[in-house]
Amino acid sequence: MTFRTEADILAYERVPVGERLLLRNVLDLLQDSAARHANRVAIRSLAGTGPNDPVRDITYAELLKRTIQTANVLAAHGIGPGDTVTILLPSVPETFYALWGAEIAAIANPVNYFLNASQIAGIMKEAGSRALIAADPSLFADIWPKVEEIRKAIPGLAVFRVGGGNRNEVGIFEFEREMSVQPDDSLIAPKTLERDTVAALFHTGGTTGLPKLARHTHGALALAAWSNALNFGLEAEHVLINPLPQFHVGGSIFGALSPIANGWTVVIPTPLGARNPNVVRDWWSLVERNRVTIGGAVPTTLAAIMNVPRDGHDLSSLKCFVSGGSTVPVELIRRIEAELKVPVIEGYGMTEVHCYSTMNPMQGDRRPGSVGLRLPYTEVRIADVAADGTIKGDCALGTIGHVLMRGPQVTPGYLDKRHDKGAMLAEGWLDSGDLGRLDRDGYLWLTGRSKDLIIRGGHNIDPIVIEEALVRHPAVETAAAVGLPDSYAGELPMAFVQLKPNARATAEELREWCRAEIPERAAVPVQVVPIPVMPLTGVGKIFKPALRLDATQRAFEAALAPLKAEGLDATVTVKTDPNYGTVGAVRLSGATAAARVSAEKRCSDLLGGFQIRHVVEFD
Repeated sequence: MTFRTEADILAYERVPVGERLLLRNVLDLLQDSAARHANRVAIRSLAGTGPNDPVRDITYAELLKRTIQTANVLAAHGIGPGDTVTILLPSVPETFYALWGAEIAAIANPVNYFLNASQIAGIMKEAGSRALIAADPSLFADIWPKVEEIRKAIPGLAVFRVGGGNRNEVGIFEFEREMSVQPDDSLIAPKTLERDTVAALFHTGGTTGLPKLARHTHGALALAAWSNALNFGLEAEHVLINPLPQFHVGGSIFGALSPIANGWTVVIPTPLGARNPNVVRDWWSLVERNRVTIGGAVPTTLAAIMNVPRDGHDLSSLKCFVSGGSTVPVELIRRIEAELKVPVIEGYGMTEVHCYSTMNPMQGDRRPGSVGLRLPYTEVRIADVAADGTIKGDCALGTIGHVLMRGPQVTPGYLDKRHDKGAMLAEGWLDSGDLGRLDRDGYLWLTGRSKDLIIRGGHNIDPIVIEEALVRHPAVETAAAVGLPDSYAGELPMAFVQLKPNARATAEELREWCRAEIPERAAVPVQVVPIPVMPLTGVGKIFKPALRLDATQRAFEAALAPLKAEGLDATVTVKTDPNYGTVGAVRLSGATAAARVSAEKRCSDLLGGFQIRHVVEFD
């Protein structure tokens, strides 16, 4: 069954979710898939992108065995229900064994291994990690030096090294050797896995010192694995290419657990995925060689691969692209669909809803610019929410408000209950932190964010990391970081600063300061703009909406700069529209009446990659 309209979803929901979905946990999913598809390839792991590079094919039967062995390794070391296991691994088969084995035996905590050691240790301390599964330098060189620092910060941590061979070191256990002595057909310490049993802790951001840890339950993971695939036909034998890391819900749930629960083959294009530049360079040959049917990628990767020549590759297997993480520019969607003749299925989700909560229908009306219809058994509501988290009421149809979600796929809350404030609202509603509107057919249109996160190519950046770094500079009085609209990444971090009286500092000096002070390269602002006075609210807080409008104007003006050489003057005014959120109004002068059509098209070509709506006017 696939859904085409909201009416289809409502009809589907007449059967209660408990009757529709009988599998209750991750172990059930893996056992069911292994029983139905034992000899089918579940995971194809590519060491490189070339045709002669090594390939590891893991069948469904082997995947289940290795996952059970991993759960048994943890149990044998006294790690069980209520204990947390942190995972620092690139995308290799062992990553999946570790993730799902930890979810079965204990609680998994996959962490972004690009964070620095102190950040990772901070997350682990908050999670209460008792064990760490990490990559040997032979697998990925950057992780193990961080492990050494983490061991000093967390004494008594059990460390399992993946890819380290048979070396003997005090306190370090070789993962593969530990697995080899464990049974692969049954659990030595069975754990009761109910629908509400916590399976994993996923961190919500990438650049804060201590991101929030969202709890993932077994029942919600089982529902997400099913509902995220429903749009593509549950019986189809799809091949999905997944370039995302497993610490990301898009990579681990839609890109892995969901396909595995439904009998697909997941292609992992090298351990670093899209971070390996060869993956983008060789994308089309990877599609051809592996007969890929679904291409999964964040908008920035989609844009990059569309600039790679296809060179006559046989792409007849490709059925669609799926994207999320940030809004896909409408012009990019149109280009893909025009050139490749396959749909782009844009969806919307977040860590707190176990990946996707809405998706454009593959077989129905896809509306570029929207993020589609809600998935079955997940409610979406547009509401007026007070500053204290009180839901004041529903917004009128088509009116912008807070995007709220509710249902069995929504997290029961954060590990630290203090983080629930303002997010986990009354009657089970989750405030996404995003603003949007619903149209009369149930399609969700995002118009902005009520929270301050900067999303760079699907990567969440907390502005406080940038702001705290800047205010440590002796010349800076106050700082505010916002997203600078970008046609490729969606947003890039930028910052405005107000200097102390009589202090001096150049923009480049402040950027160099950020490079030294901010540990995550993605969070280093691409621009630092000194301004005379920071805009403030009536109670003295920095008024960021004004700065976001300023940032948008700067981005539009930079993009339209080539018009000057073409004899056109462009004046940009950015404003907030009650129906469409931020809109950039471009007034062109210098165009004759006969040239206005071509001038408007030229303007639209330059601005078409931005997620922000624009209108063109003439003097």
